[in-house]
Amino acid sequence: MNKPSSALLDIKFAKIKAVTFALRPAPLQESIEALKKRLGPTPGVYSAEPAVLDFSGWNDTELAEHGIELKTYAEMLRAAGVLLAEVRGQSEALEAQAEELGIRFETGQTEQLEPEPQPQPEKTEQAAQAVQAELLETDSEQASHPAVPNFDNARRTMVIDQSVRSGQKIYAQGADLIVMGQVSAGAEVIADGNVHVYGVLRGRALAGAAGDTQARIISTCFEAELVAVAGYYLTFEGGFPEENRSKPTLIHLDHGTEPAVLRLKAINIR
Repeated sequence: MNKPSSALLDIKFAKIKAVTFALRPAPLQESIEALKKRLGPTPGVYSAEPAVLDFSGWNDTELAEHGIELKTYAEMLRAAGVLLAEVRGQSEALEAQAEELGIRFETGQTEQLEPEPQPQPEKTEQAAQAVQAELLETDSEQASHPAVPNFDNARRTMVIDQSVRSGQKIYAQGADLIVMGQVSAGAEVIADGNVHVYGVLRGRALAGAAGDTQARIISTCFEAELVAVAGYYLTFEGGFPEENRSKPTLIHLDHGTEPAVLRLKAINIR
């Protein structure tokens, strides 16, 4: 006797891991151009990745005034090799557009009010002196180690003990990436944290893929096709600066400009 089909199949719903683009109210074309700039060249760091467009900060008036059409975003993302998997917002009109395109719609979370501050008991003079002494001790320790940054949590590290061949793509999710070998032209190494290549970097290196603007790329022999940090990128079709060509190089995001730009810095490791 054949079993009913329902007994042969279980359906479970799970949330996917996707990159979320939180859009600020702006005219449609300006919003599209800003998203294109963040995506970078094609293929790029977000290629073949599912994406979420978050319109939670928009109201119906802003959506109508700026002529927002989800179809335009979906077509642009598709051209960049990115799949629009979900849209978030508070608008019924936006939900209707998503439904028409067959895209999942999630109602955005409304902003929650901060809880009322609770009155604190008065400190005794002795307790106040103890707290002040603790603060002074902490300040002294930090002053003696000014170059040591504070981290919210420890970041894992993925180590690749061989070269990365052309066509290979390695992604260190939630981690730093160390490659003990060459990254060939046509290969791609990606990390949510820092990228270290202890060999010739001829392919693409993308750090801070989850948006960490403090991430960095280090190569002991720099000949890359493309480098990117948190979506900001540089390509080298026109050649390399002589101080960086085939030399140890640090790539970091310079926050002293508006907008921020990537910088190449020659480093001395000898």
